[in-house]
Amino acid sequence: MEINKKIIGMSCAGCAANIEKALVGMDGVEKTAINFATESGQFVLRDENVWANVSSKIEDLGFSLSDERKEKDESDDLRKFFISISLSLIIFLLAMGPLKNLPNQKINWLIQMVLALPIWIWIGLSFQKSVISFIKTGQSNMNTLIGIGTSAAYIYSAFVSIFSQTSISLGLTQRVYFEAIGFIISFVFLGHFFETKAKKKAKEALNSLLEIGAKTAWIIKDGVVEEIQIQDVQVGDVLRVRPGEKIPVDGKIVKGRSSIDESMISGEPLPVVKEVGGSVFAGTINGESVLEFKAQKVGKDTFLSQIVTFVENAQNNKPQIQRLADQISGYFVPVVVAIAIATFVLWFLVGPDPRWGNAISNMIAVLVIACPCALGLATPTAVVVATGRASMKGLLIGGGEVIEKGTKINSIIFDKTGTLTEGKPKVVEFKVIEGVDKKKLLSDIASIESYSEHPIARAVVKYAEDEEADFDDPDMFENISGKGLEAEIGESTYLVGNRKLLEEKGVSFKDEFSPSKVGSYVYVSKDGKFVSLLVVGDEIKPEAKKMIQDFHNIGIETWLITGDNEVVAKEVVDELGIHNFVANALPLDKAKYVDQIKSEGKKVVMIGDGVNDAPALAKADLSMAMGTGTDVAINASDVTIVHGDIHKAYEFLVLSRETLKIIKQNLFLSFIYNTLLIPVAAGVLYVFDGPLMSPVFASIAMGMSSISVVANSLRIRNVI
Repeated sequence: MEINKKIIGMSCAGCAANIEKALVGMDGVEKTAINFATESGQFVLRDENVWANVSSKIEDLGFSLSDERKEKDESDDLRKFFISISLSLIIFLLAMGPLKNLPNQKINWLIQMVLALPIWIWIGLSFQKSVISFIKTGQSNMNTLIGIGTSAAYIYSAFVSIFSQTSISLGLTQRVYFEAIGFIISFVFLGHFFETKAKKKAKEALNSLLEIGAKTAWIIKDGVVEEIQIQDVQVGDVLRVRPGEKIPVDGKIVKGRSSIDESMISGEPLPVVKEVGGSVFAGTINGESVLEFKAQKVGKDTFLSQIVTFVENAQNNKPQIQRLADQISGYFVPVVVAIAIATFVLWFLVGPDPRWGNAISNMIAVLVIACPCALGLATPTAVVVATGRASMKGLLIGGGEVIEKGTKINSIIFDKTGTLTEGKPKVVEFKVIEGVDKKKLLSDIASIESYSEHPIARAVVKYAEDEEADFDDPDMFENISGKGLEAEIGESTYLVGNRKLLEEKGVSFKDEFSPSKVGSYVYVSKDGKFVSLLVVGDEIKPEAKKMIQDFHNIGIETWLITGDNEVVAKEVVDELGIHNFVANALPLDKAKYVDQIKSEGKKVVMIGDGVNDAPALAKADLSMAMGTGTDVAINASDVTIVHGDIHKAYEFLVLSRETLKIIKQNLFLSFIYNTLLIPVAAGVLYVFDGPLMSPVFASIAMGMSSISVVANSLRIRNVI
């Protein structure tokens, strides 16, 4: 049996790994998949009796389970950050600022203790729970180290503040660390805010996909048409869809002929003409005529629902990249605790008097010096600077994990329409036979097309407007479904449409010429004679060619995978110099090609802008969506290119590489500081007649480490 639950309390990828590690080998547990990004767990069990043991084990680790699918509100972390930082700044003023020792030292310390209490025990509760979990299970993460350090600092400081005479008699250093507790917890919650915001985005893609579908359908029963809820549609029902309405379920046309906007499937802007026997799909939009069709797939079986399921599975199965800090902390925390305990024991057993004072003071110095304030800042500060800089440059990034993924990319896949091209049908070529007044002909064609709502007709009208052509009302107008238009202007009769329309009307193509552009052809005849050809296509974005070259320069392989035909795809590939291409690809086909390229050991980024791209975006190692595209593509992606400037994709990869380099430098600065100063804090220098490191100096050194990390992170502003 399979059970899916929401897991509350995970704060890093290490938490997810700890849960999986704890459940490995448990009797009756066949498979476990914990997803930190969606805060969810998938458990495959032998039978339902095993679940009680599994849930108990997870709760012992300090997490809770819920059936509630509501996403965590990231504003909760931001609110806790503001409360914590506000209290911390007041404590700082009392500890080191103008309020130092006012009204006197004892009362001053007691005030600091009261202000720090809600930070330590309420806002930092998750860290303290990690300590309890560590004691019970032996498993740790960064939260454990933060909890140990802040708890040791608070308990020590509170003891010195309340029992000052006793602490003096024990030889304890008269110093409190309440401000350090506040700042450590504050900045960790700032990092949590950005992580939660990124995780919330993972579910929004599915919500956007579900919004695409129709909510009701028109069913025909015994010749009567009535409206029913979409969930009440059954296979075999005959449904009617009017012009402009969404098709509610998948089916086959039994009556009518109309053009259908299937851009959510193919990504191509031009509608497809469908007639009796043709297939229609849920979520696509009917064009100019009424259609009747028989439902063949409903509910979870529709093509749209398959896309939803695919995206959800791809997100849940996407491997989580463990942060370097979390990986190291699994070993670092037990080592630090062991050193702190060893420090206390050695100083108490063989150290000079006062033994209690020296033992406790040096143990606290070890825990304070090890408390990962700089480590907690290493990733969040770099991510804040990078995402802030990116947003100013028109890039919205989902967080530090997205930046890390961007550094490993060596293959990039583009959709065509709306990504490499403008995504809007427009006239790219207008040819007339010799001897015809081109401007007058364009005016007549546009006057006729202005009576049609077809996307190609609108493109012709827009072209005529740009050319400042005059418009007039036709004397006669007829829409010939699926073929084009027939009209009269003055004494002339015009046919405007596809080649089949003109051939059926007996128009000769003896003077036909070949177009130089690729697209949809609009043929025009005047009084039975072929006179003009318009090509409606999709122009390549001006910045696309330079971007492709930039990607090639940094060793990235390029692909075009499009739902358009092979002729159009090859023209785009040849013009831009793209390495490989696939044409006529459906949404799930695109995802299969992503998997195929990944199976060759390549790290893939997918760039798209439509519903049809959502499965491939979810399946890729890294996904980018054009901000000018659909909400589905944007929500399914890791990076959004706000204004549709495709060259920003290249800028993101440059930014991600430099940002991760700086994050690693920050982690190095943090760990080298811990590695060098923990032995000093433990009293190694004392053996060689050197000085002891008091907790006061440990606190100052910890602050200097944090400053170096922040200063290093600020260099990211100069990357792009």
